[in-house]
Amino acid sequence: MTDGAVLDVLVVGYGPVGAVLAALLGRRGLSVGVVEPQKEPFPLPRAVGLDEETLRLLVGLPGLAGFLDRVHASGRSAILGPNRRVLIELGLGESELGTPVAAFFHQPSFERDLRAGIATLPGVTVHLGRSVTALHQAGEPADAGDPGDPGDPGDPGGTVTAELDDGSRLRARWVVGCDGASSPVRGMLGVDYAGSTFTQPWLVVDVETPTPLAHLPYFSFVCDPRRPAVTMPMPGGHRWEWMLLPGEDPARMAQADGVRALLSDWVDPDTVRVVRTAVYTFHARTAARWRVGRILLAGDAAHSMPPFAGQGLGAGLRDAAALSWRLAEVIGGLAGEELLDEYERERRPHVEAMTSAALRVGRVVQTTNPRLSRLTRSVLVTLDHAPGLRRALRGGAARPRPRLPRGVAGTRPAAGRILPNPRLRTMDGRVIRLDDLLTDAWTLIGHGIDPTAGLDPAARDWVDRRAATALTVVAPGGLRAVSDVSCPAVEDLDGTLLHALRTRRPLPIALVRPDRYLAGLVAAPLRGTDLPTPPATRGSDTPWAARPASRYSTSRRIRSRLVRRPLISASCLPMSVSFADVWYWASVAPSASSR
Repeated sequence: MTDGAVLDVLVVGYGPVGAVLAALLGRRGLSVGVVEPQKEPFPLPRAVGLDEETLRLLVGLPGLAGFLDRVHASGRSAILGPNRRVLIELGLGESELGTPVAAFFHQPSFERDLRAGIATLPGVTVHLGRSVTALHQAGEPADAGDPGDPGDPGDPGGTVTAELDDGSRLRARWVVGCDGASSPVRGMLGVDYAGSTFTQPWLVVDVETPTPLAHLPYFSFVCDPRRPAVTMPMPGGHRWEWMLLPGEDPARMAQADGVRALLSDWVDPDTVRVVRTAVYTFHARTAARWRVGRILLAGDAAHSMPPFAGQGLGAGLRDAAALSWRLAEVIGGLAGEELLDEYERERRPHVEAMTSAALRVGRVVQTTNPRLSRLTRSVLVTLDHAPGLRRALRGGAARPRPRLPRGVAGTRPAAGRILPNPRLRTMDGRVIRLDDLLTDAWTLIGHGIDPTAGLDPAARDWVDRRAATALTVVAPGGLRAVSDVSCPAVEDLDGTLLHALRTRRPLPIALVRPDRYLAGLVAAPLRGTDLPTPPATRGSDTPWAARPASRYSTSRRIRSRLVRRPLISASCLPMSVSFADVWYWASVAPSASSR
């Protein structure tokens, strides 16, 4: 029996990635179904931290308006030696996105608040305690358990039928598997999950503390060949992670006596309360395909990575952001289905870059060879005392800013930059953030002009069909000179926005995607040929044409601009250590592990 009407999207999995995707789609007015085997969120924290881009995404979701008030902001990190002496301290700098650069959070509380917010969205229906047992695309079976199944003959073209474990069925135009690294959806599709699973076990211990631990205020890697470790604050407590050594029994180390012995080197065990212990290993795997017909994969179902770059959960949330607006455009008839192929082309390079970074960092973090560890510590101390470098490191000057791969961002000037979220002054004197004026639609920003003035018919149709937001932005003190604009005018109080939109050739109109990335800068007046066109209609000579994403990823480009030459040869260390590698090790990874 098929239940109800055809959904726009069925989300399989209601963890953080599935919930964020459901919220983003439901907020856009789409009909969304969610299927989740568990009736309640996992009661203990697993992921503990987020970076500025994902924090910006979350605070706009239903139920999370006060989210930033409940996180532990992080502006600094450190690498410690065996005696807990600071080898190098690194600052994260200031965020331009209106959030902390990084923050630690309590995942169970976050998931409960988000689910409560989703419950207010009339278009989202959640089926808890239910599992998807088979998926059938019209004329193309997705159930790997029955490869000869011709699909549901009663299912009209353009939909997917999901069979649930209670015998009911749901139909949807699109299905997204957000069901974790062991994804049943991926298994039903028969998609390979290539990569490696590492056998090195780590023990994670979360404790509650009456007050924050003053002697451990930052996220820190511990370069101790006797037992590598990680330590980080979290709301209401603290987390330690210790690498288990050869010959140690993981089950025994996770027992109370073993945990107490490890804690005693850092804190009086009687002053804290252990709330979670877990032994984990990690994976570096990526699905061979993220889309099969009308079924897509996101989050750990599409990729999993070692925790050392702190981007496991963040990568999944970026998936949700990149996929949600594309699904909305396709479902709304504004673009062809090919737009969804850009999702993988855009996201895969970032995931591969983060996975590679995590593996490099992991090789150093897990060093147990005393000689190699001593050399690593010497490099870090040298960096920390280099003239001028210490100040730069602590000021966050080398922190990479989010940017899309050029191959998918397009060729327009500034394409792929993230839109800042600066303070603005409105015509009536209010001071707000840019995000307070933006919606889930495209945005046109005019530098001192009305970006909708003089539109040709094609541009007017494009803007109207997408209900695009339009803004005029002026420099500090420039509001008095604004006139003859049909859209809100605001003053960029700190010059942050105008600086982000600056290029060698002055182009006064910025095209901003729904996920807050720039599609590029164009001249005025806006013409239909300046605007992104649906993939089904655009040709290879169009500046917006999708191209295979370059594997020369954002983080590699950033690193190549710094010091490329290894400070110590690869024969001395488990990897070549450049200035940028060390910076990445300690200042990106704090945006939290997902274990």
